[in-house]
Amino acid sequence: MKKLHSSLLIAAVLLLFAGINATAQNPVAGQTDLTVEKFQQYITAHPKTPVLDVRTAEEFATGHIKGATNVPVNDSNFNLLVNKIDKTAPVMVYCRSGHRSRMACTKLAALGFTQIYNLDKGIVSWQEAGKPVTK
Repeated sequence: MKKLHSSLLIAAVLLLFAGINATAQNPVAGQTDLTVEKFQQYITAHPKTPVLDVRTAEEFATGHIKGATNVPVNDSNFNLLVNKIDKTAPVMVYCRSGHRSRMACTKLAALGFTQIYNLDKGIVSWQEAGKPVTK
């Protein structure tokens, strides 16, 4: 009986961690993760679409995607700043590796944005692909 309880407890913990991991990886409603190539293609085809770099100002200064606006996701004014953007139009988002941009996508969706394009694996993947950054 003790073995059964231990096995059930282990199974429950594994299911809990699997659920947490799946939730962390699944995009929010309205979010689409794009590869570097697709992200660049979209920016090229839609040059007026806002591109939000949600890293810190210091990170932004070290190099960012041309045309991006720095709106740090951890800034207390994040909601205020993004509320100036048309929520019915597409918005592009990226950070360093993808974690903060997912946080930003969640915030944007909660604010009513419906077309959020996230750079999968962030600017790190952009630079690894040899894409240009500007200072």
